[in-house]
Amino acid sequence: DMLKEDLAWNGSEVVALNRKEMMYLSAMQAFTRGEPILSDQEFDALRDELKEEGSQIAVSKEPKCYIDTGICKATFKRDFFRSNLLYLPLISIFGIIWLGLGYEILGGGINPLILGALGLPVIITGAKATTDTFIFPDNLVAYGPCPSCGAENRVYFGDILGVEGFGKQASIKCGNCKEVINVQRQSLRASSLPKND
Repeated sequence: DMLKEDLAWNGSEVVALNRKEMMYLSAMQAFTRGEPILSDQEFDALRDELKEEGSQIAVSKEPKCYIDTGICKATFKRDFFRSNLLYLPLISIFGIIWLGLGYEILGGGINPLILGALGLPVIITGAKATTDTFIFPDNLVAYGPCPSCGAENRVYFGDILGVEGFGKQASIKCGNCKEVINVQRQSLRASSLPKND
């Protein structure tokens, strides 16, 4: 109990592990000792389940490289800030149109700040729907470390104005080391290509 209190006081994530996370860590330790307690299919299913639940235990935050294959892996994260920036142009245009129409219809009798505040839900909903349907359909912006050198990279999944973009998998080049990185859209797992010796 004293250890648990000390860990909680210092902000450790290990204190608040659930049963599945404990099973995952135990399975990893047993596998490294050469005494697996789960089959590969059971382990993969458990890891995928924890990832879907948003568990930080099943997601590797730092790049990992495997000596036998030469493949390096990392996990990207969704970039909510840049995803929301996709809506900004239409929010601005719809806002100006709203204020212009409101001024013309009401004859300038209402303060533009109040008029803008009243129209904000309509403006944001319209801009989001139009952007998601016509300009950036099926969009997802993600960022994360290059599996090889650790430099931060970004990737955009989805189409832009009808031009087809990355779908289920993206292949990008790291801006730092020029290594090709494959990023899976569903899991946001990034991996480098195998090294040819």
